Amino acid sequence: MARDFRKSFRNRRGNMLAIITAVTIGILAIISFFALSYVRLLGSSNEQKTAIEAAAMSAARDLGKIAINTPEVGWLSLSDSAPTGTATIAGDQYKVPVRSVNSLMGTLRLDLIIADRLGDQNLKVMVKEDLKQLKNAQLTLEAELRKSLNPGYSSKDINGQTFELYKNAETAYLQNLQRMVGTSNYKANSLKLSLGSLTNGAPTNIKLPQPETWANVQTAANTGGFYRSYVNIPYDNEDFVFAGIGDAVKLVDPKDWTSATTGLSYQLPTIVKAEASQDIKAHMAGNAAMNVQSAACAQPANIIDPHNSPGALTFSFPDGLCAEITNPGSMLTNSQLNSNAGSTSSFLTSVNGDFPMGRPTTAIASQNWPYPSMNENCGNYFRRALLDWWKRAGTKLNMQSAQMMITDPAFAFKTPTPLMMTWKSRVLSKSGNLPPVELGKLPSGNIHIYKVDPSNGTITYTEKDLTPVKLSVAGQNQAYMETMNAITGSTTSTKFQLTLLGIAGALYQAFVVENINFLNPYELTDKWDVYIRDQVYQPGSVAGNYHNGEPMDFDKTAYKEQMPVALAARLANQDDLGNGSLGANTPPGKGQGKPPSVTSQSDFGEDQIDKGFFQPNATYYNMYSQGPSNANRRPTYETNGMAVDVRFRRQMKVNLMGGGSRIGYVGDKK
Repeated sequence: MARDFRKSFRNRRGNMLAIITAVTIGILAIISFFALSYVRLLGSSNEQKTAIEAAAMSAARDLGKIAINTPEVGWLSLSDSAPTGTATIAGDQYKVPVRSVNSLMGTLRLDLIIADRLGDQNLKVMVKEDLKQLKNAQLTLEAELRKSLNPGYSSKDINGQTFELYKNAETAYLQNLQRMVGTSNYKANSLKLSLGSLTNGAPTNIKLPQPETWANVQTAANTGGFYRSYVNIPYDNEDFVFAGIGDAVKLVDPKDWTSATTGLSYQLPTIVKAEASQDIKAHMAGNAAMNVQSAACAQPANIIDPHNSPGALTFSFPDGLCAEITNPGSMLTNSQLNSNAGSTSSFLTSVNGDFPMGRPTTAIASQNWPYPSMNENCGNYFRRALLDWWKRAGTKLNMQSAQMMITDPAFAFKTPTPLMMTWKSRVLSKSGNLPPVELGKLPSGNIHIYKVDPSNGTITYTEKDLTPVKLSVAGQNQAYMETMNAITGSTTSTKFQLTLLGIAGALYQAFVVENINFLNPYELTDKWDVYIRDQVYQPGSVAGNYHNGEPMDFDKTAYKEQMPVALAARLANQDDLGNGSLGANTPPGKGQGKPPSVTSQSDFGEDQIDKGFFQPNATYYNMYSQGPSNANRRPTYETNGMAVDVRFRRQMKVNLMGGGSRIGYVGDKK
């Protein structure tokens, strides 16, 4: 009996162990199943995180590729671009650079600081008007960026190639989904892309201007010497807000993303937010699916263009220096240049080509002076051109150097060497042209060249010999400004009385004078006219047309400061190229001169062309070069061309028999 009990007990204990073992195995199986499902869900979550980040990065990268051509600032994008894009080809077959919104914003803030340091109210007004234009262009770019986020919308890059930003982002998302155990499905069309900004901003790659002590940037807006985005960085009661664009495309914390940063008067949203949904089916739940949503944000990048050769600002004095104008700053302080009394000023442009080439189709026409509250005079014309030259240098321009160029005696105009030269001119004969003859002694001329060193933004100064020929064209749709009688009563030297030296009596008739005994027919006067040619006034092809507001080829400024000795020697032996700024308008009393020795009171030399002395080609004119058929960078991107020229012409009086006179300018001057 006892034995049967023990046997029964052992059987029950064995059954219990079997049950416990079975239950344990079942529990472990359930735990394993849950663990596997958890790992799978965790893996799917990480998988989707990787995928949505790839989508955001793709979208941010594509945002930086979008470029538009605006009437306000020319080609505009989130990123600078060197002149490489085939869509940016100008009418002259050269590619042009693309500017980024942040680069332009930093440039105008820098320029406003310089204007303020100079204490020049009119310059400040011009900078602020340019800022308004940039804001308008920025709104156009924002509209294009927002449209690019929509499914099916095609954007264009600098090569004119179309791409679908949304499609690229969706493809990046799907390609980064590495399937784990079970079923995971992307919900079709669930990808959502949105533009916004950052609540706390982030470093841009736009450096603070130099010297940094002048920059006036609050600590919160300065990140390691770079401007911070989505923070107002005001100057002179003007708001400056930089967009969220860095030195590389990168992810940003979605917690910092906002549709619009509060407290800003304006902003350009550039931070792209990508969101998507994914259905994940778990075996334990039968056919039920779990919907997982994820989001990621990314910031686009800006590749800074080095601005290799922004172009030169030149002052041309082919008739010798004017005593009242001693340095660039005289343009801002001389009372006559900054007054309308006694002068005639005209704000003009060349239409249908570069004047005077292609006449009569190509012509000089008036254009609206964009500052109705500001007088039209030579000083304000110069301010406009000076600002356009500053802008060419971008954010690299050293502010202190720019101020010194205006105020420091080290930048004053140097006198030409020698001071006087023999005036030789061709002779207009009844039987044709005679060899050049000596007409007397005239002051030598020179050109004063100011360039920005792209390595450090400082301004350098050089001067070279200059004669009135050759002349220069006016770039299509750019600004040509003339002021007649800009300086009167000049104390420059004495009035030179010129005689026909060494010419036999028989040759006097060759000059078509009324009486061969009439002496001293030429007389330099105390009046000066000023011509300003701003070849970089209108950027882009919408407003700038044929050359897109790029500097003009000009040998006087083209080569670099350090050049091969052989090249320097060759250039030194070339004929003087001169620089002809351009007269165009015809106010009452404009002189007709006496060609060929004295041209009409216009610096285009039209009468010389009409009478056969000049030809409308590169021999007599500085002109834009024509790019190759396959398009390339224009020469003035690699070496400095002429961005702006300010040219002073001294009036010459030609005395006529029987009284009266003709006013013009010295023509040929060998």
